[in-house]
Amino acid sequence: VGFEATTNRSIAEAAGITTGAIYHYFPSKLEMYVAAFAEVQDLVHDAFETAAAKHETFAAKFSAILDAIAELGAKDPTLASFVVGVSSEAQRHPDLSDAIKSLRFARSEFLHKMCTDAIERGEIVEGIDATVLHDLINVVMSGLSRFSTVVNDQQRDLAVIAGLKRIVAGAAVPSTAR
Repeated sequence: VGFEATTNRSIAEAAGITTGAIYHYFPSKLEMYVAAFAEVQDLVHDAFETAAAKHETFAAKFSAILDAIAELGAKDPTLASFVVGVSSEAQRHPDLSDAIKSLRFARSEFLHKMCTDAIERGEIVEGIDATVLHDLINVVMSGLSRFSTVVNDQQRDLAVIAGLKRIVAGAAVPSTAR
């Protein structure tokens, strides 16, 4: 239900503890939300790194990351809605935005390096630099998360991911590398 609508009482009830017990672990709702965000960031980053590590090319790495996204969504369908919600919540709450800013860097650095390496290997069509490629990946991942949240249909998610993988495999690499 998001940062603002979530109450410590509802969290305590869901966890089977008292509201006072929450403060033993987290001094504030903000710190609890940041901890949840950090856990999700670690989960996603680890899944991406593990998936990509098994492959050499950009297309294969990105395809594996898309598979990891699908797997994460299958295991916990609430992840996509949480990730989508964080951006909106951060825009409404500057203190939250400041608190999570540093937590976004690990995944960002990993993806940027993946893009830089692909450009250096000549795997990406001319005219697309690492920053643009990285931004494209972020747009795609954000779009997949939003799509997943809106349609709430795993089969459609998988079909979109399969189509995207085909596009990336055929369109992102120069014809000489195919």
